[in-house]
Amino acid sequence: MVVTVEARKFSLPYLSLSSPQVTSFHYDPNSLSLALMHSDSTFSLFPSFSPFSICNSLPPPQTLIPPPSSSACFVPLNANPNPKVQDGVSPDDKKRVVFVTAGPHNGGSKVVLRFHLLGIDGKFVSATQVDCSQNGLCFDRKLGVIVDVSHGMKVVLSGSVNYLALYSASGGKVWVFGVKLVGNGRGLRLVKCAVIDCRLRISSIYLSFGFLILGEMRGVRIFPLRAMVKGKVGSGRRLRVAKGKGEKSNVEGRDSKVPNGIIRPFAESNELNKNTGNSNVSKLLPNGHACSVLDGVSSSSNADGAVKSRSLKFRQDSGEWGMQFVLFNDCVHEGIKSGVMQSNKRKATSIQAISPEKFLILDSNGDLHILHVSKSGSSRMRRLTCTIQVQQLVAFPDASADSQIVWISDGLYSVHVMMIPGSDTKEKESGVSNDEREIIQSSVTQAIFTSESIQHVVPLAANRILILGQDSLYAYGIS
Repeated sequence: MVVTVEARKFSLPYLSLSSPQVTSFHYDPNSLSLALMHSDSTFSLFPSFSPFSICNSLPPPQTLIPPPSSSACFVPLNANPNPKVQDGVSPDDKKRVVFVTAGPHNGGSKVVLRFHLLGIDGKFVSATQVDCSQNGLCFDRKLGVIVDVSHGMKVVLSGSVNYLALYSASGGKVWVFGVKLVGNGRGLRLVKCAVIDCRLRISSIYLSFGFLILGEMRGVRIFPLRAMVKGKVGSGRRLRVAKGKGEKSNVEGRDSKVPNGIIRPFAESNELNKNTGNSNVSKLLPNGHACSVLDGVSSSSNADGAVKSRSLKFRQDSGEWGMQFVLFNDCVHEGIKSGVMQSNKRKATSIQAISPEKFLILDSNGDLHILHVSKSGSSRMRRLTCTIQVQQLVAFPDASADSQIVWISDGLYSVHVMMIPGSDTKEKESGVSNDEREIIQSSVTQAIFTSESIQHVVPLAANRILILGQDSLYAYGIS
């Protein structure tokens, strides 16, 4: 088999004496948008970035976002999947995306979110109007959306199609929002879906394929996005999902007696199925398209009883809303004595989707694990074989591929291409589990060595990546 490797090198843009260095970047493959974060927390945006069709130097950035920004992400925007036009937005707008940045406000006592929308003309513009009328949110035309949660030292954003998650370590909360185009595609509506009160420390957060996944000590916590965004109250009636209640009921979710929030799989929860209209995981489409909280949400109620948005409030470890906590190696349970549990200090530091039901987890020891969420709702995690201590991993989700390509790096001068067979991670829907201690065999098929130490890696496609070195950007494609 002949393998062809295509490589391109790009000089980094030089903005000013105060910010000559690029520290990280973000890439949206749908709109081909690139965002570079500089050492002074300035962002530069490049729409229609195609590294294999441009010269060896980046053009001047189309948009500059001034500091301060502590975290950012792209949120792809999918107009109503129905063929009709809704709120003046055409379903033909398939490459709309909004770039969201988070920063401190009022001395760090609050978080300000700034939205830059990619228009149909291919240019990023600051969103001059964001409709957000719920408690804890307000819009300032000059600043952005101000969120009533402490910024502190760490704020993390994660975006998926039509959804945004914000984690404040100082405030101890995760906020989940729905994002929608309004006003002929020139404005945005921000809907607060859920607020999770975090009692346990979070090391990473990931939102994709209808799931919110929190990386924690000893494993990951999984929330089905559909259950959370179903927290809506119509005229004169309440909707409860697996013990939780809407924000307007002024009742917090009931405490679970099970340590660390481990509960039964989704399929075993009759209460969840009953109260959500049997909305199990099998009805989820990638990134929550099947049940959008934005469907039916109106800015004002009308005579026929339009549904009003109500956000949910519950504890991270309460076991509410179909949540599951999955431990590394899947063979340790909460019933084991605490002395044994203290020896497991691994944290889930990075989470990447490789398909709608498979997620790759990197722990703080440099080991890789594959998390599989079956259609029945029972999740499990197994360790992958790996010959290096992984510091960074990226993957491009592909549900149609027989095997998934994963790019892993030692954080020094090499990136390895690892193949994960799809058959090794399939679960039997009959409920019969395999040996929980089984290690999935993976193989490294290619390796790329760089002349500069690797700072950051993002996937451009399944077989293409973008690498940030110390002074340059590198694009690699393998065919």
